[in-house]
Order: sequence, then C-alpha cells, then structure tokens
Amino acid sequence: MSPPSPSPIPSPGQSWLPSWLPGPGSVRVLAQSCWYPALLVIGTLSLRAQPPGRQRAWLAWLSTDLHNLASHPVRSLLGSGLVCEGDLVAWTVLALIGLAGVGARFGAPLAAGLVIAVHVLATLASQAVIGYRIGTGRVPATARVMTDVGPSYLVVAALIAALLYGRRPAKVAAGLGFALLAPSLFGGLAEFEVSAMGHVASIVLAALLGAAAARQIPPPARDRRAAGRPGARPGGSIKA
Repeated sequence: MSPPSPSPIPSPGQSWLPSWLPGPGSVRVLAQSCWYPALLVIGTLSLRAQPPGRQRAWLAWLSTDLHNLASHPVRSLLGSGLVCEGDLVAWTVLALIGLAGVGARFGAPLAAGLVIAVHVLATLASQAVIGYRIGTGRVPATARVMTDVGPSYLVVAALIAALLYGRRPAKVAAGLGFALLAPSLFGGLAEFEVSAMGHVASIVLAALLGAAAARQIPPPARDRRAAGRPGARPGGSIKA
C-alpha cells in the first residue's frame, strides 16, 4: 500500500483556511458593503422615532415626486432612498447581499456608484412618465405630489447586478433575494404605477451599467487562474 500523499503546502498569500470558509477578502467586502444598510437603518429609525405629524412631513419632503424634484432635486433623490416604510430588516439584508455581490466583482466604490446611479436614473425615468401623462391629460395634475420613497430601486439594482455579474455564490444569493422580491415589484405596471415602472427601469439600468463595468474590469484572479489550468480552452474563461 502506498503511503498517503502529503497535504499541499499553501503558497505565500494563499489561505490555510478551507475554501468553503469566508476568507479575509470576503470579510472585507462585507464590511465595505455595509455603508448603505447602515444609512438605511439610521434614516429609517430616525424617521420612526418622530411623532406621526413630523413623520408625514419628512416623507413629504423626501419624496421624489415632481414637485420636490423641481424644488430640491438633489436632497430628495438622495434622501428618499434612506428611509423604508416596509420591513427594515428584510430590506437591510437584501441590500447587503446585493452590494456584497457587486462589490466582490467590481470593488466597493464602483458598486456604490452603480447602484446610486440606477436609483437616480430609475427615479427620474418613472417620474418623467408621470410628467408626460399629466401633460397629455391622462392623469390629473395632483399626481405631481405623491409619496415616493424607499430603498427598492437601489436594492433591486444591486441584486440584479450581483445576479448577472457576480461570482457563483453571489449569483445564488442574489437570485434567491430577487425571487423573494419579484412578486411585489411589478403590481400596477399596466397602469403605469410609479414604483413598478421604477423597478423595471432599475433592472434594465443595472444590467446595462453592469455590462459596461464588466467590460472595463478583468475577471477575478481566481477565474484567470482557472482559465490557465490544463484542459481549459485557450483564451477561455470559467463562468462565475
């Protein structure tokens, strides 16, 4: 009987931990992805700590409706995504899953830029449709004022980008997260409901901006090493 083969010695820079355990890089990505979940928690808890009248006033000021976009666009666009009227825990967890998946692929700064850009553009696109419908008489002018706040555009963008461009664990987690959200995202789309239009815009924009980022950023080193192993196609890549 031949003696057992010795365990391979990790090369310098290679982790001694089993591959299924999160390494320092994973922990770093998670930490760098906490910026938005933390802001969402702070903003929402601050809102909920106010008396009802002040809560309504804050929501009216933060809402990205046509009235506020004309009077204070930057503050409403940025602030509207920092409060949540629904399940705060669920939205916080989903935001972290999506941002961590995108951050692991593109880096935290680009991931942040991508989801913020989608939030802003999806908001402007959905409200532009409302403006057009007001101008053509399809909806009354009172539609210029509405409550339009929440993290959903940003979170949907993060989940879609992670699902399309993340590594395999991120794809699985983001896919499950999006599957949980999907039934509630598109209600009223046929009637041009604002949030439903914004969610469609978020998905399209996340796919387009993510594709542009993927063309500029090489695949992770792990994929490049896999592509160079015996049996891999020359010039090919391994799916994440």
